[in-house]
Amino acid sequence: MKKKTHTELNKALIYQHLCDVTEKKTAWILLQEPGFIGFGVVRSDEIYLPPDVQLDWTRISDLRLFGEKGEWHVWRDWDGNWQSRLLELKSVGDALTEYHVLWGSDIKSDIHPWIKLVEDRGTEIWVPLADFDIKDSLPLRLKLQQIVDYDPEYHLAGITDAALVGLTCKSKKMIFPPVIN
Repeated sequence: MKKKTHTELNKALIYQHLCDVTEKKTAWILLQEPGFIGFGVVRSDEIYLPPDVQLDWTRISDLRLFGEKGEWHVWRDWDGNWQSRLLELKSVGDALTEYHVLWGSDIKSDIHPWIKLVEDRGTEIWVPLADFDIKDSLPLRLKLQQIVDYDPEYHLAGITDAALVGLTCKSKKMIFPPVIN
């Protein structure tokens, strides 16, 4: 898993990596920027975001494009440069599967195809799942692959990387691909 450095992050760079993570021509994206942490959907010609979300590409700190084939992860380093790595699941040796509970135990709004999941503490996240009956499947879970490998720098074996590989219902049944009509 080699890291690459990029001078900027833009839609064209994301579209370029879509086929690396999925064969279905539609993938999830998880974005983090001040004021927004949430999902979007990427197709070959567009990035679909929740209602009233306008991304400021200069402020994104972390982006994960993921599908059934793997994850392309992009982040800012301490110097403000963009770094990325592509993790292809077929090339992974040993991995541990984990499920992390996603915020949201109740559905607050439904603006097709988006639903807003909320919790009593005020946490909320938009997910493009209005066409799925998820009421009895909450809370949703992020499916991760923790990569176990040998780190030659430290001469230790352990978890060397982690990748988002899907979104699941409470039963751990995969929800894929995301729906955008």
